[in-house]
Amino acid sequence: MKKPGDLLFLLVIPIVLYSCAAMRGNPVSRTDFTNLPEVNATEQKLLYTELGTPEAMRIYKDSLLLISNNLNRETHHVRVFDIGRRNAINNILPASSKKGGTLSFMSFDISDSLVWVFDVAKNGFIAANLDTILHGKKGVEWYSEYRITPQVFFYDAVLLNRSEGLLSGNYDTDEKLVRINFSDSTRNKKLLSYEKDSLIGSSRISKMSYESFMLLRPDKKKLALVTRYADQFELVDLESGTQKRISGPEGFSPQLVPFEDNTGVTVATIGQDSRYGFLRGCVTGKFIYLLFSGYNVRSPRRFYSNTIFVFDWDGHPVKRIRLKNDIIGLAVTSDDKILYTLNPQTKGVSFSVLGR
Repeated sequence: MKKPGDLLFLLVIPIVLYSCAAMRGNPVSRTDFTNLPEVNATEQKLLYTELGTPEAMRIYKDSLLLISNNLNRETHHVRVFDIGRRNAINNILPASSKKGGTLSFMSFDISDSLVWVFDVAKNGFIAANLDTILHGKKGVEWYSEYRITPQVFFYDAVLLNRSEGLLSGNYDTDEKLVRINFSDSTRNKKLLSYEKDSLIGSSRISKMSYESFMLLRPDKKKLALVTRYADQFELVDLESGTQKRISGPEGFSPQLVPFEDNTGVTVATIGQDSRYGFLRGCVTGKFIYLLFSGYNVRSPRRFYSNTIFVFDWDGHPVKRIRLKNDIIGLAVTSDDKILYTLNPQTKGVSFSVLGR
């Protein structure tokens, strides 16, 4: 699973430094956050994860799934907790190179009852039915693989169902967002084009500067493409094909710089003025919850924040949630009433009643 610093490039040779914001105008419409309601969440301790490096979490029914992309340091990648009893009940997603297992992955989520990861080495999704594996020890034979051919790098991936997925961020082609079919590639469809994006265009540097992670609405009709190095995101209607770009609270553009890697390819990487925009997020049928940073990439708080912005699915800001402590992960119940947060220092999970 990706962290904000995952796409840093090794063995790079600097050539010339410049801001991506200077390359293109920023047509993003500013959103007014002046009178945005602010909620000071009261965090109550729920449980201690007992995981060395918990990174994120998701909710499924009465269970909390804690994700640790552990590079095979443990036998499984996800620990399941019973929310009511506040204790661990199982481990899922075996850490294995065998079919059905994964050693490391860049994306994780739940689609309907399917828990899945996208394994870069296998170039495909690994998935299982949560109702089947949530309880009891289940090996790799309970997991299915959905590989993608040919092997091409995309920045993020989302599983729609056992037949289709979404891929975003192919920096070597015009494919900004693609819907793929696992069994019939002739049914693949390009949903968004870089060439037609006036903000990004065909420049590889711009594509990488606006790299975004995906958040899919539960009904799978809308998608948010959330930018890492700028406080903005795009809303895509997967049925009509329409899209719009939404500004965050500060409206800053990416400040990445170009470098030439050891193969002679010019790539983008962070510079002294680079900042993180949105770090992570989660969604419900009504709202998008985004953990906002705004910090310089060299800040000690660069991967954490205590500020969550809530938007509706039309892109309107609804409220700002302030937390007492910095968090690294968040999850919200489907009725938008309870927020769960993951503290990177204590490795504990807390909950806050939102009251909606």
